[in-house]
Amino acid sequence: MKRFISFLLVCLLVFSLAACSNGETSSGKTSSTANPESKANSEPVNLPEDEEYPVIRINETAFYGTPPANGDKIQEALNVILREKAHAEIEFVYVQMSDLKTQLNLLLTGGDDSLDLLSSFWYAGVGELASTGQVMAIDDVLASSGQGIQEIFEPYSEVLDCGRVNGKLYGIPSVCAWTCENCYLVMEDIVEGAGIEFPEKIANLDELTPLLIKLKEANPDKYFIAGSTSPYWIPKTIDYLGDANYFGVILDPENSTKIENYYESEYFLNFLENVKIWKENDLISPDPMSNDTAVLGNLSSKITYGVTGYDYNLKNTIYEAEKQNSYDGPILGTQIGEKYLTSANASTYMWHITSFCKDPEAAMRVLNVLYTDPEAANILMNGLEGVSYVIDENGQLEYPEGVTNHQEAGWFAMYNAARPNGFLCPTWNYSRPDSYDLLKEDNATAIKSTALGFTPDLSPVADQYAACANVIAQYYAPLVNAVVDIDETLPVFQQALRDAGIEDIIAEEQSQFDKWLAAK
Repeated sequence: MKRFISFLLVCLLVFSLAACSNGETSSGKTSSTANPESKANSEPVNLPEDEEYPVIRINETAFYGTPPANGDKIQEALNVILREKAHAEIEFVYVQMSDLKTQLNLLLTGGDDSLDLLSSFWYAGVGELASTGQVMAIDDVLASSGQGIQEIFEPYSEVLDCGRVNGKLYGIPSVCAWTCENCYLVMEDIVEGAGIEFPEKIANLDELTPLLIKLKEANPDKYFIAGSTSPYWIPKTIDYLGDANYFGVILDPENSTKIENYYESEYFLNFLENVKIWKENDLISPDPMSNDTAVLGNLSSKITYGVTGYDYNLKNTIYEAEKQNSYDGPILGTQIGEKYLTSANASTYMWHITSFCKDPEAAMRVLNVLYTDPEAANILMNGLEGVSYVIDENGQLEYPEGVTNHQEAGWFAMYNAARPNGFLCPTWNYSRPDSYDLLKEDNATAIKSTALGFTPDLSPVADQYAACANVIAQYYAPLVNAVVDIDETLPVFQQALRDAGIEDIIAEEQSQFDKWLAAK
């Protein structure tokens, strides 16, 4: 369970997660206060009473390996609301976390068992989903059946635009944190034992590495970088335009409009220089290519005693970890670099109507309820009162008597960043009571990327993209885990990307971006 909680905290980190505001000061930072809550609850849909309810199939990630014990109860409780307000029902389709991409690929190929609604986190970005034809453009159905969603995003049009490709809307961001920061988390007793201080914020990895070396000198039998086939470093101070392969990126998202090759950039080269130092000083955990543990799981299982990662609000993450004793002791955290509001961050958690949906209007009506109706939003996010939670004297949620974790409670609670509108729901008693306020403040004050609202259409370079993705699969993990000679392998990797067509990808993205900027 600790590994599961840790795993969610790295993605959430509320969740702290993902966004954009549309008032900008001369410094490039947003000035309006982000508060995207429901403006209007969904009203009942007046459709013929004798008409059958369409069933909308929606994916749910089975974090525990099997469907949750109370999944059927929660599905039916939602359907009671949806029959009245959306004139539709939903059916949960459980997808194993360990085989998520393979199973979702099968559910997005057409046929009777295809999904209607897709939550795309951990699967693919909106640009890729649009170019592969797995999701449909939803402008028309949003206008006809998603009025509540439109009202929510009216003050945050740039956030909604993060779901656009070539001017068409293919996804709707979740209402949650829309900003992100890189960070380092470490066990407090390890830091105190080493006699050093971890600052609340540092500028970059160059400032982190000397601290890690001191930790290693005081703890020679412990490790402080979680080597793994699961990415342990996601660069949140650049804008990678929603592409998890980072082919074309904006290295200075506050000021630049140039899209560059990440793998030949000073940023990436500097990252690898730090990796070499980590390897030389035995900071990376052993046998990284056999470790597929999600980043924070390494800290909870003590594979490492510190981890790099990203976060949506470090204050709340540390508070939650202490309240739940997620890591067998208190942790400290330091922010690395600035907090940015980019299309990549804002589109991390997104909802789509698939191209195989037989009733897109019904699917949008369901989404409209889940984004605007507090009762429905809370059931989807937290389950049922008296079953998966009870309400304490402070109005926060806690486990029912005899229940000690979410798996025993029988539902995937705490997963609010990926839900349509977590801000409509109460917080758990292990979260700061003001956790949502912290996230909204982050949304309002983070530095906005020049590309906020832009997502490239990858279909013109689909062949090059697939070829470059194969190169990444071959070289990236061995490089960043230092299981190969970095100086020898890096130029081979870079040339393989050039041969596969990375320059074509970047040129196409830059052309589209220039046109997008000119049209603003």
